[in-house]
Amino acid sequence: MTRHTDYIINLSLIEILMERVRNYLEEHNTMTLATVGKKGISAAAVFYSETKQCDYLLFVSNPNSEHIANLESEKKCAVTIQSDGLEWEIIKGLQLKGIVELADENDWKIYLKKFPYIKENETLAMSLKKVNLYKFIISWARLIDNSKGFGNREEYYL
Repeated sequence: MTRHTDYIINLSLIEILMERVRNYLEEHNTMTLATVGKKGISAAAVFYSETKQCDYLLFVSNPNSEHIANLESEKKCAVTIQSDGLEWEIIKGLQLKGIVELADENDWKIYLKKFPYIKENETLAMSLKKVNLYKFIISWARLIDNSKGFGNREEYYL
């Protein structure tokens, strides 16, 4: 039997974890997107921008790229975001699962707010004509933080 206090405690733990995930997302800007499809497996490093609720991440990519072409047959994919490090005690990272869809036009504001120099740079601004804006909708998150002990992990299902 679930008590009302159990629900409040669980909700508080989820909020704490999501705050840690949100902070980690805000501190970084590059994710590795892994997809699988008719062309096999593919991975690509892309810049991302998080939304306020951190329920999805925005990124640009060429619609003809292998990792995007894979999404035609399988929208489910995975993402990693991590800091560099040579000592196991400092390994930190975020593993995410979800799906990718085309983003809404309004999402460009969020993306360009994090990367304003893209529109200011002539070369980068021209490249925007060749790409689409996508959103990676998060369904699961695992935060790894070995500074709290080897293999320390926290998981959250959205």
